Amino acid sequence: MSLDVALALAYMLLASALLAAMAGKRIFRSTPVFFAYLCFDLGSTAAALAISRSSGFSAGYLRFFLFAYAGDLLLYLCALAELGKNLLRFNRNSHPHWEVAVLLFAGAAVVTGVLSRWAVTPGRSWLANACFLGVRIGGDLQFAGFLALAGWSGLRKSRWPERELRIANGFGFVAFVWFLVSLLQVEWSTGPVYQGLGRTTVVSTMVALGYWLNYFWIEAEREPAARAAAAGPDPASIRNRPEDAKRHGNL
Repeated sequence: MSLDVALALAYMLLASALLAAMAGKRIFRSTPVFFAYLCFDLGSTAAALAISRSSGFSAGYLRFFLFAYAGDLLLYLCALAELGKNLLRFNRNSHPHWEVAVLLFAGAAVVTGVLSRWAVTPGRSWLANACFLGVRIGGDLQFAGFLALAGWSGLRKSRWPERELRIANGFGFVAFVWFLVSLLQVEWSTGPVYQGLGRTTVVSTMVALGYWLNYFWIEAEREPAARAAAAGPDPASIRNRPEDAKRHGNL
């Protein structure tokens, strides 16, 4: 068994355990897009491993890789938007100002794109180069999305619930590692250095899965009561109770 296969199997084991923990405790109900993202990632990893074992890195594998990576990126950005919506709900805020988040995302995407070095690899097929550039673009957009979410919540001075904070921390760590690798991996080549860079991204994702698994399996038991207490009273319920409204200065 090669090291790459062992890493893929370890990744799938961690992802399966995390999904089982979220499903068993019904935690996925508050973050369904994040749950779908993990399911898609697990399924696409298993399919990619099966295809590579049967036909190697053929044109069919590269086409599937492009499809899987595009789906992964789309679900990742949707999961970030879901975190933003949950953040608004936790802070009892009905004014999302999504245009600010979009502007921050566009600005961060431009900055990360300028910092990256774009080049195709001579001697590779157009499909191979498309996969390589797709990974570079995806890594930049993931990091830009995380920066936009962090900047948007910072401008709003939002308080983060523990669950969403843990998910965002994992996303931020992985996105940062992917972005660093994209800066170092100028072209799609072979050799120990490039193989090590590619494995670094897998290991960083496994670290995030372990971090999430520790939280959802062990620490999330205490979260519902703490989440309700931290969020404070609902303004609508306060308005319906005169004595509480007076206490909060609404009357």
